[in-house]
Amino acid sequence: MKSNGHTSEPLSGKGLDDLVLKTIIGKLKMILGEEAAKTIYVYVTESYPKSEEGPERVKVLIGALRSILGFASSPIERLVLKNLHLVLGLKYEEKEGYDFLDYITELRGNSSMGKDGQK
Repeated sequence: MKSNGHTSEPLSGKGLDDLVLKTIIGKLKMILGEEAAKTIYVYVTESYPKSEEGPERVKVLIGALRSILGFASSPIERLVLKNLHLVLGLKYEEKEGYDFLDYITELRGNSSMGKDGQK
């Protein structure tokens, strides 16, 4: 199992989801600035049910980014994926037909972090 890069504890499904969310917000801050990132995050957290956690929260955030940013969300998603792979000690390779959520599902499977364990 992979660690989160900050501790020797292995990442669980929730740990991966938290890492994904933190990475997305971090990249948004880097690219769009603190206020824009905060605005997007507040929009997402206030627009969707609080019960949405883990994988669903990641889906909601990515869906919101795509709605708000349109085609500009694609390079941000790619930066997030590259960073996640780096942190998890995995090689990032672009795959034809994959979207952001496909890569996240694969990360869960590769690291035995997800509920479904599929690759």
